[in-house]
Formats: sequence, C-alpha cells, structure tokens
Amino acid sequence: MTAKAEMEFAVEVEVLGRVRHRNLLGLRGFYAGGEERLIVYDYMPNHSLLTHLHGQLASDCLLDWSRRMSIIIGAAE
Repeated sequence: MTAKAEMEFAVEVEVLGRVRHRNLLGLRGFYAGGEERLIVYDYMPNHSLLTHLHGQLASDCLLDWSRRMSIIIGAAE
C-alpha cells in the first residue's frame, strides 16, 4: 500500500472510532499488517440493513416504502 493509502486508512479508522450513534455499530478495533487492513465491529445477530434490503434476506423481509423511509430518517438522525 502506498503512504497515501496508509494515511487514508488511519484517518478513516480514527473517524469511525469517534462516531457514537444508537443506529450504528461501535468500532472495536482494527488491524493493519502487510497488505491486510481489517476493521472490527460489534457482532450483528440480525444481519445488516444491506442484507435485509438487497441481500439474502431481501425476499423474506419485504419492506414497504413507508417503512424504508422510517429507516432512512432514523439513520440520518
């Protein structure tokens, strides 16, 4: 990785570590070694919002537009 990429990763981890919001997972830690970069968050037992909207669970979890807007507004707060 270039020095610029290393710096960008460090800045992103720092920002993510400071973010506190009830709708977001907390950053637990990170690893940067060799060519690997890992970011560790809390475990999500009910999967991510992305999985429910567009992934494997999308067909099981049909969300109408009013429910989707509620989720969007909650995330934006």
